[in-house]
Amino acid sequence: MKLSILFIGFFIALCKGDGRIAGGQPTSISQYPFVVPLLTNSGAGNVFTHACGGTILTNNAVLSSASCFFTGTVADPVSQWRVRVGSSFRNGGGVIFVVNRITPNPNFNTGTLNNDIAVIRTRFNMNLQPGVAEAATIAGVGYTFVQNAVVYGVGWGKTSPTGDWSDEIRHVEIFVVNQQTCAGRYSELGFSVTNNMVCAGWLDVGVRGQCEGDNGGPLVDNGMVVGVFSWTRSCADYWYPAINTRVGSYTGWIVATAIAS
Repeated sequence: MKLSILFIGFFIALCKGDGRIAGGQPTSISQYPFVVPLLTNSGAGNVFTHACGGTILTNNAVLSSASCFFTGTVADPVSQWRVRVGSSFRNGGGVIFVVNRITPNPNFNTGTLNNDIAVIRTRFNMNLQPGVAEAATIAGVGYTFVQNAVVYGVGWGKTSPTGDWSDEIRHVEIFVVNQQTCAGRYSELGFSVTNNMVCAGWLDVGVRGQCEGDNGGPLVDNGMVVGVFSWTRSCADYWYPAINTRVGSYTGWIVATAIAS
């Protein structure tokens, strides 16, 4: 099931549906007009640089991972964040919007990274335009992941564990990993893969995957946002796939938070 949220006065339709990215290919904002870079100020004057990715939900709401907005267990000040809209480039072009609210899921755990999802709100409405900045279609409650199905990670993260972050948006074709296999491998590290998470990568091969700097960005299935990249042990690792938060586990909370006054 997929949920399309188009809010300029809002409409909800329910219907049936199905870092530079490591090993990926360059793409453009016209292919993923719902994806945005999230910028942070590290304290160097008024300079904001790329830190995470996000997904446009409405003309003033963006979906990302909660962990993007925490330093350890301490939440970042809202004033530290901006959203760049309508650009293929992480540090140029488009329009920058001030963030005035960050709402992590109330059950987010900074230790286990369970429920790693957040909705941020911009102070002023974003100008949504076809092919430039659009509200995403997100997975509904009934969405089911199929083992080995092709999905795409999208973002500006690293191209490899030691590589640079990409200036231009990229995407990578990866695969949904068997949940029990993923959970078993991460249990070796003492990490619990819960039912609110989904694993994606190129198992036992590596080379491709989501990487540092892609955090908070979408996992996409046929144009629908089905996951939010949370973390991975190592970029494009052959043994440990990337962990994404399952969007369908939070559809009701996402919608309610996105439209809250």
